[in-house]
Amino acid sequence: MNKSPVRPVRGQVRIIEAIAATIIVLILAALLPIIFNSPTTTLRSQVQTNTEWYAYDALLTAIDNPQFTYYVQHGNWSAVQSLLNTIIGPQYDWYIAVVPYKNVVTITSIINYGNYTLVPLSIIPSIYYAPPLGIPIPMTSTSVSMLSINIYTINPLLGSGYSINTGVPLSNVAFIQCKNPLEENITQCIKNGNVRMLNWWLEYFDPRTGVAIIWLNTTGNVYMLVSNSSTPYNVLSNSYCRSSYCYPIGGVSNLMGSSLNTLYNNAPQFINYYTQQLLSQCYSSNNGMYSGSNYLAEIMTSGGVVSGQRLNSPTTAICSLPVGISINNVAGGVNAYLIGQSLVSIPGTTFTFGFSNVEVELSVCFVNNTCVSDYAGSMAGATFPISIGNVNVIETYGNTHEYLSLSINGNTTTLPSYYYVYLLTLSMSLNPARCGININASIYDLITMSSEALSYFYNLTSNNGLSCSKLMSNPNITSISLMMIPNNLLIEQSTPQNPNNGIYYVYNATTIVYDLWVTPTPTTAYYMPIRTSYNFALLDKYNVISPQYRERFFLSGFAPTASAYAIIQLPNGTYYLVYLGLMSAASG
Repeated sequence: MNKSPVRPVRGQVRIIEAIAATIIVLILAALLPIIFNSPTTTLRSQVQTNTEWYAYDALLTAIDNPQFTYYVQHGNWSAVQSLLNTIIGPQYDWYIAVVPYKNVVTITSIINYGNYTLVPLSIIPSIYYAPPLGIPIPMTSTSVSMLSINIYTINPLLGSGYSINTGVPLSNVAFIQCKNPLEENITQCIKNGNVRMLNWWLEYFDPRTGVAIIWLNTTGNVYMLVSNSSTPYNVLSNSYCRSSYCYPIGGVSNLMGSSLNTLYNNAPQFINYYTQQLLSQCYSSNNGMYSGSNYLAEIMTSGGVVSGQRLNSPTTAICSLPVGISINNVAGGVNAYLIGQSLVSIPGTTFTFGFSNVEVELSVCFVNNTCVSDYAGSMAGATFPISIGNVNVIETYGNTHEYLSLSINGNTTTLPSYYYVYLLTLSMSLNPARCGININASIYDLITMSSEALSYFYNLTSNNGLSCSKLMSNPNITSISLMMIPNNLLIEQSTPQNPNNGIYYVYNATTIVYDLWVTPTPTTAYYMPIRTSYNFALLDKYNVISPQYRERFFLSGFAPTASAYAIIQLPNGTYYLVYLGLMSAASG
């Protein structure tokens, strides 16, 4: 199963040095509701010289109060009025509007075809323009994208007859684009048959927040197709798909399949997803790893021998898997993901997830159009490949919680937390500006929504003598490319031998691995054409607050000199736009 990394050939190398590119990320505010967690406090001052700043300070203080959403949900507008009167100084008249978000937001360019409707997306890879020739180099994958989309926000905007399914999440959704991903006329592409259905994968849907994490095998102009049926519409056959997600074009992770008891668990072909067939080399009672039904692996390790009786698994379970990504695709970086769950833990047990024997190679192209792989000239100042060693994230189970550690070549940092079903990530990405590698690890608890993150910078200059500045100043060099080569992906669970702190444990430490995959650094920046109207007359028209509680003094001719906006979400998943306007009371 293990494969040697594919080495770059002449002419295939790319530039990845010099200063970092400025990446313009188009963030859709409408899909990223503002969540403030700071405690309720009085304002720093009741008299501000900057009234715009003061308006936002007042609004954020109000919505930070946990009672605010309770008041909105139960229509207790007098309480909202009292709250604002205590926050905003008497020198201001104020006006507040709480408006159902769907009444002030629209999607432009949405296309209705009767059987389905299309919502446009622009997925934008990060580009780095490397000197000396200014050649554009993608720093995120142009073939793997990860989207975070709030379904609860989109559904009210789709119009009558269309709704993204949340019972079997996104089961009536598909993704399409023109065969030329830069083409913008999707209508013409559909008419000419010049369109393709995209492979996609639902990693996770959170019914509490409405956020769906979606993977696609493309960048460029993409259209999310929402059908008016329980299954998607196939634009290639002009008929409804026979199954949810147009399976196997789309599908869900093992975690989603297990939790929903669906038959649409999918192993997406456009990312390096580890299937049970790939993991079969690890399954062995002697190794402590077993296959599962709705998950990839069950890992069991024991405390060893108790009263002469050996438990049914070893002390350590270990599996080393090929990374399986072409070297030419990991110039920007590589990420590993694991969705897991600790079913039973023994204090002192460690779970290790990481890359083994990471190396960095340098390739150089010259003005005479020749290229050299594994370049080790005197101008580089270092011998290649450079060995980084092992890059691991380690969970150590304590008596009441876990300790999350990030270990790189003997350097370790640790954060404590506690997790149930979690998403564990590990990423390595090149940092051209600092001539090194950014290494990040994070763990996200899918139950409590808590998270922890760790980071480490590996300096290629100081640790290995590499001189990026010398390379870039060589007039004979036209391109420089640094590429990371992780040889293997490591999964290991190790349980200490009994007795552990004088205590015998007669059960197995058990961890479930639902999903496991590795990708080049995915493209995550996207833009959806949503427009929010802040017209005061429109806000006043749809304001759900009773007229007698909308304003403090009801001065004639209210003309705000400062305004502030925020989006809140109620426990039932509905969104409201909150507007606060201020006017000096003396001006009335």
